[in-house]
Amino acid sequence: MKLFRALRFASRGLHRSGPPVHLTLFVTGACNLRCRHCFHWREVAEGVSGPSAEEVGRLADSAARLGPLLWVSFGGGEPFLRKDLPELARSFGRHGLAHLAIPTNGLVDRMVDSVERIATENPETYLSVAVSIDGPPDVHDAIRAVAGGHARSCAAVRRLARSKERHPNLGVGLIFTVTRENQDTLADHVEELVRELEPDNVTINLAREDALDRSLLEVDTDRYREVVDRKRRLQREGRIPYFDFPLARVATARDDLMYEHVESVARGRVKRHLPCTAGQLSAVVFENGDVRACEVLPDTLGNLNDTGWDLAPIWKSAEAARLRERIEQTRCSCTWECAQADNVLFQPKLWPKLARKAVSR
Repeated sequence: MKLFRALRFASRGLHRSGPPVHLTLFVTGACNLRCRHCFHWREVAEGVSGPSAEEVGRLADSAARLGPLLWVSFGGGEPFLRKDLPELARSFGRHGLAHLAIPTNGLVDRMVDSVERIATENPETYLSVAVSIDGPPDVHDAIRAVAGGHARSCAAVRRLARSKERHPNLGVGLIFTVTRENQDTLADHVEELVRELEPDNVTINLAREDALDRSLLEVDTDRYREVVDRKRRLQREGRIPYFDFPLARVATARDDLMYEHVESVARGRVKRHLPCTAGQLSAVVFENGDVRACEVLPDTLGNLNDTGWDLAPIWKSAEAARLRERIEQTRCSCTWECAQADNVLFQPKLWPKLARKAVSR
């Protein structure tokens, strides 16, 4: 049944018009850190509170009426600062959501309790929680401006791993963002933590677009590739098993092609344009209700406060149609991993390559 639920979204690779299948929702701008590589630092500085639980419920209901969602990501700020995060998760889970992803710095005491409640209340939803770590202890703590943060984040991963034993729909991952400050030490530290913490998955991000400290964006692309290659080797060795959900092999192959494309964009050497699905298959909702096609483009399709948190009028609006056309005509491309992962997964020309990679794993 779960496999069938995942496969039914494949048709969207052939028919792009329709509801979003991937939604990113910034549940709060509040954060207990001031990370120097944060692209969302303005909202964090303002401590934007985010939508109410009632508003999120209306958004989830409207998204379900449009069509089923495959993947929802809660962003921030620090999502677990919201005491009602399980209630927000249930708003989507009650509609049969397949996958909920929550990134975290791991420094909120209630995190494990919230995770266990979300996993328990949404047994049909695969919950992936990933803790962000940015290099060896001194580098991590300097980037995130918190003494002892590295040790506390690693401890959070261990606590989550114990919870996973009781919840088969829970996966625990690590997120590493490559910046100028950690690029020379990150590959080795990724391997060190994979061997020590045994995560289900590792996500590699490239610092992009904006940051509280913009000097951290000056990344040597060769160093980025070194980190990605280290992840690939660890996967081949069986050290990174990936999350346990239907078509996980396809998702792993998707990530592999996604990293290749992100690198080519970063180097300015894109041989073949990968049409962007942002605004067609995915949407981003910011804390203040603004709806955008992605995290990079500043264009706002509309604000949910003007529609009672009903996504349909905005998604079907003339503004949305014009932006989709502009994204296509300008051959829009960036290094935002979430968008590029969608672009790979829903690009029929890449399906044979995806299948070969998935089978060979």
